[in-house]
Amino acid sequence: MTLAFTRFDLMSWAVKKQTLLLLAFIALVGIVLPLPGMAIAASALVTSLILSAPFLGDERDRLDTLYGVLPISRGAVVVGRAISVLLYGLAAVAVATAVTFVMAWVRNRDLAPELLLVNYAAAFAIIGLAVGVQLPVLFRVGYTRGRFMVYAPVAVIAGGAWVGQATGVLGDDTFSTLPLEGIVAACAAIGIIGITVGTGLAARFYRARELR
Repeated sequence: MTLAFTRFDLMSWAVKKQTLLLLAFIALVGIVLPLPGMAIAASALVTSLILSAPFLGDERDRLDTLYGVLPISRGAVVVGRAISVLLYGLAAVAVATAVTFVMAWVRNRDLAPELLLVNYAAAFAIIGLAVGVQLPVLFRVGYTRGRFMVYAPVAVIAGGAWVGQATGVLGDDTFSTLPLEGIVAACAAIGIIGITVGTGLAARFYRARELR
């Protein structure tokens, strides 16, 4: 049932014109900005912003009411939606990767594997943070009351960076002194924890929510 809901969910929002245009935006970022890896960063940001789109469709088309009467568990709905969002994120990263390699070839530039690895890891961390922060709230209160949570991941990252700089933890040489393996491992941990905890909390909140 989870995979069946994932297919239904993707068809209900991921193939819309506005959603597909965001993939074109990722390509545009990779074409316009000369710094390698910017398209990958844009793919994570787009995935974070698009996470609330399925919930808008739920309220607009009253799909929440449908989920309440269908023979499908609340947990399957939550996991299915998490999978659909992650699949969209994977598609976004794939577009970003293709554009990154094509533009590197056009500009006759070499791509440093370490830079790409850090970009992928950071993108995974951002997506995990977005799932961890937004998914529980949106499943608990819906799109109308929870739509501003779309900005929460950006606020968390910006706030954390500000605090780090203010306290001296983050500086100009911070990342240059950290081992590559440590950065990748930390980003992977953030992503995994965010997705796991966010999905678990969302399932718990959604089971307690009254659907009308």
